Amino acid sequence: MDIQTERGAGIQVIARAAAVLRVLGDHPAGLSLAEIAGKIGLARSTVQRIVQALEVEGFVEARGPQGGFQLGPALPRLVYRRQIDIVSAARPHLEKLCAELNETTALCALNGNEVTTLDRCIAERVLRVAFPLGSIPFPAQNLAPGLAILAQLSPDALALTLGDPSPSRTLARRLAEVGATGRAEDRNDECAGFAVALRSPFGLYAIGVIVPVLRTPDRKDRIFTALENCRDALERKFGQPDRID
Repeated sequence: MDIQTERGAGIQVIARAAAVLRVLGDHPAGLSLAEIAGKIGLARSTVQRIVQALEVEGFVEARGPQGGFQLGPALPRLVYRRQIDIVSAARPHLEKLCAELNETTALCALNGNEVTTLDRCIAERVLRVAFPLGSIPFPAQNLAPGLAILAQLSPDALALTLGDPSPSRTLARRLAEVGATGRAEDRNDECAGFAVALRSPFGLYAIGVIVPVLRTPDRKDRIFTALENCRDALERKFGQPDRID
């Protein structure tokens, strides 16, 4: 086998393994070998060899007495490490944004249909609002960072995240507006949130700012401009992803 042929075969193996992982990611309850083979268009024997190799590395595991396979524990560990990397890289930019606006800033991601705050920089002033670290127990579509990320998803990914193949007309219209402008916001009686999506090779995130309502008049454009500058700097730092699913 010459070098070019060997390289092509290696790429094919990686692509097939990635296809197996993606289809298992789309079916958290797991699939049988025959079901995996049917969904990605490969022979069952080929799928079995790939799954066995992935199982050795911990990326796939047996589903239990019911049979079949599901994603294994190695993937969450990689996701955790990835988040630690992006948090470290984004931290100086969050601090700069916080200093520029003198308001609390945050780096957020989606966990199912909830927003998770991965890191935050709290403004040092008497009247301030803070993002809670970790999961925020409200639907993602009710919060600016969640809206910013949801507006970037494909229809299939959006339906899977929301658990609803047909979002309400109001939500669909709101997501279309956010998708068109790139700017998401939410508001209640006490505070207002502003966010933009951050696209990276590691996945989709959002950069957010939360402000007491009494400090929002005539500041919206300035806040969004600062957010967009922060996002652009981070996207240049990370490089653009080939695609976002």
